[in-house]
Amino acid sequence: MSAGADLGGLGPGAISIVAELADDRICSVRVRSSRPAHLTRLFRGRPAAEVAPLAGRLFSLCGLSHAFAASRAIAAARGDIRKPTPQDLIALDCERLSETLRALATIAEDAVPPTALRAVLALTRELATGDARDRDATTARLRVETAKLGLLDASNAAASGDTPSSKLSRALARSPAIAASAPDTLRAEDDALVLEGIRAQGESFSAAPSIAGRAPETGAFARNWRETDLSRGAICARFSARMIDLDRLVARLSNGAEDASRSDAPAAREAYCAVETSRGELYHWVRLTPDDRIENYAIVAPTEWNFHPAGPFVAALLGARIPRAAAAQTITRLAGLFDPCVAFHVELREAAYA
Repeated sequence: MSAGADLGGLGPGAISIVAELADDRICSVRVRSSRPAHLTRLFRGRPAAEVAPLAGRLFSLCGLSHAFAASRAIAAARGDIRKPTPQDLIALDCERLSETLRALATIAEDAVPPTALRAVLALTRELATGDARDRDATTARLRVETAKLGLLDASNAAASGDTPSSKLSRALARSPAIAASAPDTLRAEDDALVLEGIRAQGESFSAAPSIAGRAPETGAFARNWRETDLSRGAICARFSARMIDLDRLVARLSNGAEDASRSDAPAAREAYCAVETSRGELYHWVRLTPDDRIENYAIVAPTEWNFHPAGPFVAALLGARIPRAAAAQTITRLAGLFDPCVAFHVELREAAYA
């Protein structure tokens, strides 16, 4: 079999969401993903030193997080479990902030004005690369630029300001109400089960991960749901969780980044690293050969947890009462707040004709 045939398509793939309505109620949700789970085959047989840079290039979104997780997992498999440098943590937080803002910009055209987005991205790039001559001055400018967006105001229930985020918050509040509830979250305590799934199922686990019959949620809402107002519905609560995330990231970049990763080596020449990204927990797992090459490798990304066919996005939507005229926009907004790392398409069908 040729390498091309073995690897199949190398594109990013996409997510298809098909929702069926009956009497203005979502009675069925089918999620299909064409995201390739086989890209890690490119790593097999390579010298371990090549993998972290390659991972950063292969994944255009959260590339820093992928490179970091690969580097930490490989180091742990070599028996070197080290703490990340302060600059590593700054770079990861900058990427989380930038990716979250980019995602919000896709929910509504005026959610993050282009000029404001460019200004914030320029400052985060400067901080992430360590090029800031005066880090304190750069973070101060970052606080000013993000304050213009009204992040803190928009995380509150009564967003009465005139900032872009406050306006978006009010627009989302006019969406049809979808009930919000406490999520089943992916936790550090689940790491052993995740590793068990990777070892037993390989690529099929990476494509549709579940543990002990659960398809848990990861990401901003999983991190911050306790500080949101669930009574306002799923869309408002999830938007608020993202605003809380952004506010904390700006504060951390000003006051000192925190390590939101963990790594361990459960067996000789085998290890993993889990790191928090804007979309949730990202896992890299590696097994090395005695001569420091990649014997096996797996990546489990946040999108596969959140858009599992029986996962949290489907659970949030199933049974919701949404007028037919508002269904496409509402589902699109909800999917955008779950923030998949690829494009998605929403299709509506009437249940009688399904």
